[in-house]
Amino acid sequence: MVATKLYSGLVTLGLVLVLGIQSADALASTSWSELSDKQQELLAPLESEWGSMTNAQRERWLKVGRKYESEPQERQEIMRERVSTWSELSPRDKAAARQNYKALKEKRQGERNSTWNSYQSLDQKKRDEFKVRNNKPPLN
Repeated sequence: MVATKLYSGLVTLGLVLVLGIQSADALASTSWSELSDKQQELLAPLESEWGSMTNAQRERWLKVGRKYESEPQERQEIMRERVSTWSELSPRDKAAARQNYKALKEKRQGERNSTWNSYQSLDQKKRDEFKVRNNKPPLN
């Protein structure tokens, strides 16, 4: 009985993983004509590159496109400008931008860890004072 449930669970997990991978690949292999009108509007500066992008690159842009569809008009304008600017960068500039983004992300994570560690080292009274100053109710 237990072995049957375990086997069934493993088969189900395997199936979910395979389907998840296949659906991500199917999404990433989306042709330009399969994009929604809104996605094409946003990604228009990348249309000529779309066919030569890797599946990973397409998937990242599709995620941006899905987010774009639900954003307010002002945010959509900003996103269109940024995609346009990105499309005009040389491959070397794009690589530098990716490197800078990665370094900034790692730095921010380090700062968050440092800040959290500093907070954790405070005694409970100082934590409560900090929460009050920042409009958070103290734990009782």
